[in-house]
Amino acid sequence: MHINNSCPVYIINLDCAQDRMANMHEQLINLNIDYTRISAVKGVDLSEAEINHVYSSTLNKQYFRAGLSLGEIGCYMSHRNVWRKMVAENIAYAVILEDDMLLTPQFREIFQYSDTFKHYDLIKLADNRDHQPKHKKQLGDDFELINFTKIPNCATGYTLSLAGAKKLLAREKFYRPVDIDMQFCRELNLSVFGLRPYPITENKNMVSNIVTLNGGFHGKKSTSFIRNIKYRVHLWWHRKNYISGVL
Repeated sequence: MHINNSCPVYIINLDCAQDRMANMHEQLINLNIDYTRISAVKGVDLSEAEINHVYSSTLNKQYFRAGLSLGEIGCYMSHRNVWRKMVAENIAYAVILEDDMLLTPQFREIFQYSDTFKHYDLIKLADNRDHQPKHKKQLGDDFELINFTKIPNCATGYTLSLAGAKKLLAREKFYRPVDIDMQFCRELNLSVFGLRPYPITENKNMVSNIVTLNGGFHGKKSTSFIRNIKYRVHLWWHRKNYISGVL
């Protein structure tokens, strides 16, 4: 059976990363899944005005342990462009993927649950650290839906409803990396879940584009011990007082 774009699949990919796109194309074609490529934002090409329009360095100093790198800013903007597309085109539900992962054969099976997933803000499709769930909900014979106290810190692949896209766009400016903002989901009244077994795995043969563009580092180091502790306490409090969503 061929999977069509009644449930859009978006691949975020830098124009210069043609090898990554070729790899994703091959995987999706082998699974008979249509997709749309979204040109990613390359942070190093952004002007200061473009950065200041979307990123708040003031709020970053208040609520995160370090300033965002240009790669992290570009990555966040790329995901926001997909969310905006969903809102502008009234897309009820979509699958959003970065270009550096491996799709398992089970990835194809998630589309049979599209009507169910439309009712959940955001569902993570990958977790390279295997965070333990708070609660579980069986989904047919193939998967279980889970929630978290400790949300996985990756934006490799996820499903997103229209309601979820609107909530993520509620921030006028962002100040944390996109995957970390998803961990602070309750600030946006956003619910975040996971789907196990995860249908996406880490491609260990590929280095993150953010790492490549940052000269070998994913993000900037903490600017001070106090700032780092302040952030860690805030994150601890958030995890202690909230679960990621109600099943």
